[in-house]
Amino acid sequence: MDAHRSEKLYTAHLVADLVSKVIGVLALGVAAWWTYTNFTVERTHDPTMEVSVEPSVHALDGNRVLLDVDVVLRNAGKVAIVPRFPEQDGDRDVGLEISIVEMAPGDESQGGDQAASAGSDPAVPWFDWTSGDGHPRPILLKRNLLASNEDFRQRRYQLNPGVRTREPFACVVERNRLYAIRARFWTIEGSVADLVYIDTFRVGDRGP
Repeated sequence: MDAHRSEKLYTAHLVADLVSKVIGVLALGVAAWWTYTNFTVERTHDPTMEVSVEPSVHALDGNRVLLDVDVVLRNAGKVAIVPRFPEQDGDRDVGLEISIVEMAPGDESQGGDQAASAGSDPAVPWFDWTSGDGHPRPILLKRNLLASNEDFRQRRYQLNPGVRTREPFACVVERNRLYAIRARFWTIEGSVADLVYIDTFRVGDRGP
């Protein structure tokens, strides 16, 4: 009787040990699948920042125009995004940068010679932001729109998942010009940017 009972206890122990090992293997498999899905397929650990520039122009007196720019930031990912903070004096690749350059269409000094040498129509002005080709006139270069933000200054600024925020900027420009506006949000891994163009021809015809 005791032998039979001992045999049953031994068998139950083996079964329990086997079940425990099977559950452990299944748990490891589920964990591996979850890790692969979230960090490789869906890449939820990667920051996903969206930057968009939304400009508008408003007529002022004389030859002046108000250029109104909204830079919209949206964290479309599942992790918080932190901007790059200054590490030393003069560090300009930080925060939310905005730059504006002006071109005068039809002026050969704005890129006609370069376009002709490239086999293009010399009457069509063009420029390359990175290399400076086209000789655009700088209006504003690398202004950090977060510089006056207290959280940024205290290194507490971050965009949580799903957050959408707007950073406004305005300046006075001239009529009959073409402007290129670039915004870049800097992180320690690089920058996310948007580049748009807007002209100031027929400003009064566009309404408010």
